[in-house]
Amino acid sequence: EPLARCQWDMALINADAATRARATGAGVRVGVIDSGVDINHPDIAPNLDLATSCSFVRSDDPAILAGLASPTEAGNGNCTNKAAVQDVFGHGTHVASIIAAPVNGIGIAGVAPQATIVALKACTASTYCFGYAVADALRYAGDHDIDVVNMSLFADPYLYYCGNDADQRALMRELQSAARYAQQHGVLLVAAAGNQSTDLRHPILDTISPDGPEDVPITREVGNNCRVLTAELPGVLTVSGTGPVGYPGYTTNIASYSTVGGDLTAPGGDYFAASNTVQDAILAAVPPNSALFGQLDPLNAAFPGITTGSGAATYAWLNGTSMASPHVAGAAALYL
Repeated sequence: EPLARCQWDMALINADAATRARATGAGVRVGVIDSGVDINHPDIAPNLDLATSCSFVRSDDPAILAGLASPTEAGNGNCTNKAAVQDVFGHGTHVASIIAAPVNGIGIAGVAPQATIVALKACTASTYCFGYAVADALRYAGDHDIDVVNMSLFADPYLYYCGNDADQRALMRELQSAARYAQQHGVLLVAAAGNQSTDLRHPILDTISPDGPEDVPITREVGNNCRVLTAELPGVLTVSGTGPVGYPGYTTNIASYSTVGGDLTAPGGDYFAASNTVQDAILAAVPPNSALFGQLDPLNAAFPGITTGSGAATYAWLNGTSMASPHVAGAAALYL
């Protein structure tokens, strides 16, 4: 693909022509629980099952009520409203293209370039991904013959859900029940570990929760009775992030931002850590009219070269375990 030389991440995991001669992900359906996808992006649309894609954001979503997200993002689980699936933020498009951008002479190739993407929108342009929408998306995945689901998110309004609090316990049980339902219907769940530089197995402090639009976070001690969701849902493959391991100048194994204590590690990017450029992050698709692309382009003074194009298609280099997790979801599609 035209931008393949920029995809050090695919080279690192051998997602290359030799791999694609053995497996491409054809026939495998990968659900992306995220901010939707750009339904018109040329490196998304060929592999997108728009008919099955759906927005589970509700009109009474706290971010919409607070004016931080548009009511047009609310599909209310009515899957005929395809406009609500559109990715206004840009994160979901980036994630989906890492999994399954096609080999079509445009931009990049994903890990599994013939897998089918199903957009399961639970997050808005506000970046909030409330637990009710995540749970609804998981149950929907179980009902609609989806093989793998990627969750590059934590379920608001808490980072840690603690069993000694009745409200948090109820929300945690709802997410656990939805995940179990999906798994019982044959769905493999993959989740980002998080970007808090902590150890899931030895939690100490939560300084983020509650984090809803009207909330004031409280610093609290947390222990192993508390869980980061979706990363610590039972049976989920939890993925930490690394930069370009083995490349000259890169001396760490786990990226400085990455939470650890999960199951696997995959390329998540690490700005400026190897070549002292933003190209040490992960290149993938973003919508040209999205909030992310608008923040980064044109020629962002702080991070020059952080966006690029391939014809009319737009791309950006982003960092995080959000980018690591879809590499594993794509590899799972190849395996299947």
